[in-house]
Amino acid sequence: SETHVSGDAARAFVIMQLSSPFLELYRDVIKPIVEDQFKMRCYVATELYGPGAILKDIMNSIVEADVIIAEISSANSNVFYELGFASALKKPTILLAERNTKLPFDISGYRVIFYDDKISGKKEVEANLIRNLQAVLMRQGFEGS
Repeated sequence: SETHVSGDAARAFVIMQLSSPFLELYRDVIKPIVEDQFKMRCYVATELYGPGAILKDIMNSIVEADVIIAEISSANSNVFYELGFASALKKPTILLAERNTKLPFDISGYRVIFYDDKISGKKEVEANLIRNLQAVLMRQGFEGS
């Protein structure tokens, strides 16, 4: 069989509502953990540049990602559309939601990292995100932190 080795870093694409407070969660928690601790490329749709349709760029990012991280607190229809696409592709997905979020029936059976949107909740969401990323990467055969 033919083996292909690539020096490209594994990719984590983050699906979320692109407004406050979710962008702060991305900037202060998700991105530093994924990039600094796991040496993966981590990005959201607003970090995609160039001409063309943004939806096409998002779909391509989901296809190319090794893991999807989805923040689902806002019940944003775009987020759920993208999450459904990732699910159809059988992408490993880590779900995040603010504690006490009422999850839709179709999502309620999945593991979700619930967090408190306050300073004391940061350590807990960081620790849970690390454990979940380690589990995903081990299943995919990546060496992780």
